[in-house]
Amino acid sequence: MPCFYTPELNLTDDLIIISGSEFHHIIHVFRKKINDKITLSNGKGLLANCKITGISSKELTATIIKSMTLEASHPKIVVAFPLLKNKHDNVIIEKLTELGVKEFFPFTSLRTVRKPSNKTLVKFQKVAISALKQCDNAFLPEIHPVYPLFELIPRLQDFELFTAVEFGVHKNLLEIIKNQTGKQICIIIGPEGGFDEEEVTDLQKYQVSTFTLGNHILRAETAAIASVSLVVGYLLKEASDYY
Repeated sequence: MPCFYTPELNLTDDLIIISGSEFHHIIHVFRKKINDKITLSNGKGLLANCKITGISSKELTATIIKSMTLEASHPKIVVAFPLLKNKHDNVIIEKLTELGVKEFFPFTSLRTVRKPSNKTLVKFQKVAISALKQCDNAFLPEIHPVYPLFELIPRLQDFELFTAVEFGVHKNLLEIIKNQTGKQICIIIGPEGGFDEEEVTDLQKYQVSTFTLGNHILRAETAAIASVSLVVGYLLKEASDYY
């Protein structure tokens, strides 16, 4: 059943009126009609199964059949990632939203090619909403402002920090996840071309755990998907209801 993003949805609602872009998406893209069923997500843990009971030229009315509130599991996974050229960072937002990442921390680094614009966060938000709808996700991830890496890392001290390193001897990610302290998990993805030596020194200062993803050099977006997939798989093994 298609899922649509309605941030105004509340648990106490018996019906909801939908207009704007989601109305267009439901009626003109999916061509839904009266009595068709849809799923709504408010992005804050609430999913609702609904039936369309009214359609006008600019809005529709949906009667709520059943609502379900979900709690975000612990530890939550967040990801810090560099701005990438050719919109490859959109892939990180899209695929990791599907995998259940709850927060994103975009950053610039010494080797970052792309610079943020005043529309960067808006575009990321649109990608996240689209991914939420694609996979019936109850939680829309929070996307934080873009910071330089040196300013970002001190802001992440409430998290257990992990980053992939391409060279040297490092443990497998699952080996170090098993021994994590119980904090929320933050995976830091390196930029195109890897971290600069100065940045590696700074990461070490903040005791960022390093891990390997194998013997191949991965693109940043591939490393992000592989890392989160491994962690989600481990957490699901520990608790099958992990969300």
